[in-house]
Amino acid sequence: MNNTAGAKTFDLKWFGTLSPIQLLGVVGAPLIALVLTLLGFGALCSCLGMLMIAIVLYMLPKMLGVENIKLMTLVGVLFTVAAVLIGGLVMAPMLVEDNQGDPPDNDFFTDIEYTFPGDGVEISAKVIGDMDSRTVYFKYGEVKGVGFGIVNALTDIMSPMDVTGGIVSGAIALDPDKLYVGYLTIKEDGPDGETTVEGSDTSMSFLTGAFDGSITPLCLWGCFMGTLYIVIIFFMIMIFSSFMRTRMEKTRQKMEKEGRLYPQGYGKCEECGAIVLPGEVSCRKCGAYIDRPEEMKPKKMDFFECSECGAEVPGDAKLCPKCGAPFDEDDEIEIVHADGTSETTRETTVCPECGASVPATASFCTKCGAKFDKSEK
Repeated sequence: MNNTAGAKTFDLKWFGTLSPIQLLGVVGAPLIALVLTLLGFGALCSCLGMLMIAIVLYMLPKMLGVENIKLMTLVGVLFTVAAVLIGGLVMAPMLVEDNQGDPPDNDFFTDIEYTFPGDGVEISAKVIGDMDSRTVYFKYGEVKGVGFGIVNALTDIMSPMDVTGGIVSGAIALDPDKLYVGYLTIKEDGPDGETTVEGSDTSMSFLTGAFDGSITPLCLWGCFMGTLYIVIIFFMIMIFSSFMRTRMEKTRQKMEKEGRLYPQGYGKCEECGAIVLPGEVSCRKCGAYIDRPEEMKPKKMDFFECSECGAEVPGDAKLCPKCGAPFDEDDEIEIVHADGTSETTRETTVCPECGASVPATASFCTKCGAKFDKSEK
């Protein structure tokens, strides 16, 4: 820890120096995003939820003044590692544990029972209602991953069940090296040969009794894929924001160098706060004089200094914009030459090329450099 300007700071070496509030943002952003992810916010709200988590992960440190892109990258990495490990080793296994074994009764089946003789699963249940023109199926599929409240499994395999006296029974062979999920469903012939699926996957269960492997790789992979989408959005926001900020900074520097924009912290009227453009000596809104440090004043050769207050005055001004002093044609006028030198004169003439005021004895225009023919002056 360092002590800079009386404030406590934390030196993270490669990641720079942070104030306590910035450090709080670096730690707090991944923590809040992690809680939202583990609670299944991203899964419940799909793409919108993932986008919101990525925005929280990015904006919280930014709002607290964290600008170091290396540190922002660290925020994304910390979130990814914590989400995959906690989700894959704790949350996803809990989801599997809570959704295995015999499922509860639903609107179509009661006393549902799964048994695992060793080479697959045997299903039995009681059917509620009339089974005329209806067929019972067991719908199942292989689990590819288990994430934050969601299961990556395509239940596209349908195996018909036997129905006798309102009792459903059947057996399905399963690969013991793969984890499956499945549930009972009913199909009924509808009008015009259409088929309507009745039943609900709310009674879907993990068929862990027919699985000989470990669920840990499936849980880690599922959580990694669920986290990956959030992290991709996070880094896209960070890269785009950094690109736009760099581009805007280069544009600002170019405009400042060309005299088209004041440096940051300047460019506003001190009286009313209105925007002031480079070269303006009086506010367009309230008329107040715009006083700026000498190095920020536009280097215009047709400007001179007021003899009363020293303000910068356009060559054609009749009154000083700062003190209001009137200018007589007989007053001395300071003419600034292109090479930086100046001279004071009472007699001036107008350059036929650019219209600038120049000393009557000048051979060249102090503004545009045009050469004068003595016979024409």
